[in-house]
Formats: sequence, C-alpha cells, structure tokens
Amino acid sequence: MYKTGEVPRKGYPKPSSVEWVHAERLCPPGKRPQFVDDGVGCDDCVQGTLGDCWLISAMSVLATRDELLIGGRRGMELDPDMLIGPEIASLLSKGVYPPIFHRYRDIGLYVIRIFKDMKWVYVLVDDRIPVKNIGKDAGKPVFGRCRNSWELWVPIIEKAYAKLHGCYENLISGYVDEGI
Repeated sequence: MYKTGEVPRKGYPKPSSVEWVHAERLCPPGKRPQFVDDGVGCDDCVQGTLGDCWLISAMSVLATRDELLIGGRRGMELDPDMLIGPEIASLLSKGVYPPIFHRYRDIGLYVIRIFKDMKWVYVLVDDRIPVKNIGKDAGKPVFGRCRNSWELWVPIIEKAYAKLHGCYENLISGYVDEGI
C-alpha cells in the first residue's frame, strides 16, 4: 500500500484509481466472457500500463505454437519433458489444465499451469480484472488484455503470473525468455 504522497512506480497505477470488475462487465452487449473465443493469435496480446512488455511478448510468442512450452534461460537446450502434444495443447488453449478444472470456468475461476523454477505450478485466479475507475479510460483494463474485450486469456495468465510473483508491480521489467 502506498503512503500518503508516495508516488507509485512508473506504469503502476495508484490503487485508488483501480476497480476490480468481473469479466462480464468488460463484454459488449450480447457477448459472454470466453477464455479463448476464436483461437489464440500473436496479435491478441495488448499491453496495458504495466511495464511487463516482456511477459506480453512471451505470450505472443507462445500463441504462435501452443505445443511448444519452453522454460528457462538462454542457452538451455530443448527439454523433451517440456514439450506437449496437440491434444494437451488444445486443452491448454481452452483455459486450464488438467481438464478436471475446466468446470470452474463457469463460475469465474481459472487454474493456470506455469513452469517456474524447473517445475509445474498450478495457480488459481478468479475472473476479476483491474480496470481504471477515473478519466477518459474508465472501465478499460489497466494491465494486459486481449484485442477482443470478451476474451480473457491474456489478462488471466498475466494475473496468474502476478500472483505467482507476489503482485502485478513485481512484473515490471523482465526478459522475454523468463516469460516463455
């Protein structure tokens, strides 16, 4: 929490200027929130005000090849245990893994699997997205989003990654290879 008069880090909004809304509020009339609507694409990823272009870029790269999920740093050789087949890639692109967790999407909960510190970690997040509550951009997502407002894969993955690292602010500045 920021003290009175304290300025947040560049790209990170004051908490008082943010409201958390359920995904339905981001959708235009007649649309329902979807983790993925018409498939994922590298042009789906839109960065918000947070300085996490490295993570958004990594999601853009992964969107081009769902079946190739590589963790680690530069110089790391391809690990066959980290490759997944088309069937599992299809499940992942539907929002959660393993399939036992898919039913929770209907109540706005997502279980995201992230490879961190050489192991898979499951992160549970809800569908509430931080939006601006003041100014001309009121109601718009503060951080990453999908090009289509009803698709949730970018903000949900970003939220899970922020939760895994303590908060959104901890995502400011990084390297694409860390995100991949």
